[in-house]
Amino acid sequence: MDLRKSALVLVLFASTACEEKREPPAAVDAAAAAASVVETPPAIASGPVATPSPAATPSPDASTPAMPVRPVPKPQTMVSAGMPVEVQQKAIAYMVAMRAPHPDDAKADPTYAGDLASKLKPIVVSLDTGANKARFNRVEVIAAGRQIDLLMSGGCNDKTPTHAVVQRAGTPLATLLANGVLVVRCNDERIQCLQSTRDPTDVLCTTAPRHM
Repeated sequence: MDLRKSALVLVLFASTACEEKREPPAAVDAAAAAASVVETPPAIASGPVATPSPAATPSPDASTPAMPVRPVPKPQTMVSAGMPVEVQQKAIAYMVAMRAPHPDDAKADPTYAGDLASKLKPIVVSLDTGANKARFNRVEVIAAGRQIDLLMSGGCNDKTPTHAVVQRAGTPLATLLANGVLVVRCNDERIQCLQSTRDPTDVLCTTAPRHM
């Protein structure tokens, strides 16, 4: 009887020991979950992405004088004698500014201007629609080549300077500007028209009868 009791005690002891060696299921699950967690490095603080600023737009040359206000807005070109005195005065100031050299303009080239005037003489005669060609028709170089005058008996209008120089003589206005010519002007017995070489769209005409 004692032997049986002793054997039973030993079996119970061994069973209890085995149970103690086994981890509770909850503990196993927790350990597995902890092992499966991958440590994520701390996120790098990110601010707004700096966008490269566009290249600075070059500012106009401060030494270049601004043009005065046009007496009439583009595309108008004619300032007639019947317009208010204020408009007439603006026209005078604007025409002076059109032919005034800027610091960045090419130097006047009298030789180039003289050669161009010679080339334009027969062209201007052919464009002249007036009756007094013999008296009024000629081409003159003004201000050492800053201005070319197409003097006519009739036929001067806002298209005449470009027609004579660009279309008939085959010389772009940019070429004139590069050689120091700032204005091409036509003048007949009634009106005058100034064509800027800096801006092909800038043409201004006024009443300006000629007597010589």
